[in-house]
Amino acid sequence: MLDKILIENGLSPKEASLYLSILEAGETTLAHAADKAHLKRSTVYSLVDGMRDRGFLSETKRRGICYISALSPRLLIERFASSAEQAKSVLPQLMELAYASPVKPRIRFYEGLEGIKQILFDAAASGKDYIGFIDYALMPKEIYRHIRTKVAPERAKLGNHLQLLMPRNETNAKILAEYQQKVEHRMVDFPSRKNHIEILLYEGSKIGCMSYMKNEMFGVVIDSEAIYVTLKDLFMLIWEGAGTSIKG
Repeated sequence: MLDKILIENGLSPKEASLYLSILEAGETTLAHAADKAHLKRSTVYSLVDGMRDRGFLSETKRRGICYISALSPRLLIERFASSAEQAKSVLPQLMELAYASPVKPRIRFYEGLEGIKQILFDAAASGKDYIGFIDYALMPKEIYRHIRTKVAPERAKLGNHLQLLMPRNETNAKILAEYQQKVEHRMVDFPSRKNHIEILLYEGSKIGCMSYMKNEMFGVVIDSEAIYVTLKDLFMLIWEGAGTSIKG
């Protein structure tokens, strides 16, 4: 768990193992650190140079022997937090750069359940209200759990309002009866009785399409303001004609 957090914040697996070994030892020699981290000494010598230059480790020499110690965990966390804040501060410039190209629309594919989970979470974490078409009857249980445990809490934390249209069926009716998150649903008698692809419209230009069919388990995000506006107009036409909302 500890090494995973370090890796997610920029350390390689070997660097994470070395850092934790040195941290636990307090102050140690390169040879002892290599043994404790189960790494070759030649590898440790190379890692220490890079980690020292980046401020993760420090070196001192006493009587010709080199001792290394790890950056304080408190300072390490402060560094991670500072990096995150810096990343947030440049996000507008990065987004502007990403949208600088005149080539539209942008399309990104996501494979399998994990890819679909990412689309669902990204929509909830966008910080804006969003809308969509959904059918719980076709949704895998793993995706439904992801929505209840990850997506819905994120949306609630940010205060996003969600409007969903769904086919009128027994499964959807049952879900609505027990759903506790703040979502506005309306049931519709679609001709096919099922929405084979879930569609979410979010961030003013993104259309997330997710297929739950066993032989077509994938997600696609299309980034196009023109397509977004057209689909939103269609959604609102159906929404207004669907009658009373069901709030869960």
